[in-house]
Amino acid sequence: MSNILIEARPSMMRNSPFTTLIFGTLTLGLVPFIWRGGKVLTIYENGDISYQKGIASREKIELQASEIRSVKVKQSLFARMMNAGNLEIYTTGDSPEVSIAGISNPNEIRETLKKLQND
Repeated sequence: MSNILIEARPSMMRNSPFTTLIFGTLTLGLVPFIWRGGKVLTIYENGDISYQKGIASREKIELQASEIRSVKVKQSLFARMMNAGNLEIYTTGDSPEVSIAGISNPNEIRETLKKLQND
């Protein structure tokens, strides 16, 4: 494969800081890792996009940047202050192919995907 442009994981602390502090204190940090679900979004230089989630059982979705129809970013006021948000990648149809809640730098990811689409 080619070089990785972006590898992003949802940030539990940025997405839900109060919940993370409460659960993290009670369980020594194990619940935020499990709640996050082992999600990884990887964007490669050649336009390949890989999204994998799950700890015990895995689901992996692979896309090409040329297949993407639109990318949607949802951010609340607090999420914008923490530079986090929800990212949805649409290819065909009305439902998103990839939906990631609480990912760091969602606008940077959206801009990177737009650049790859135009190349």
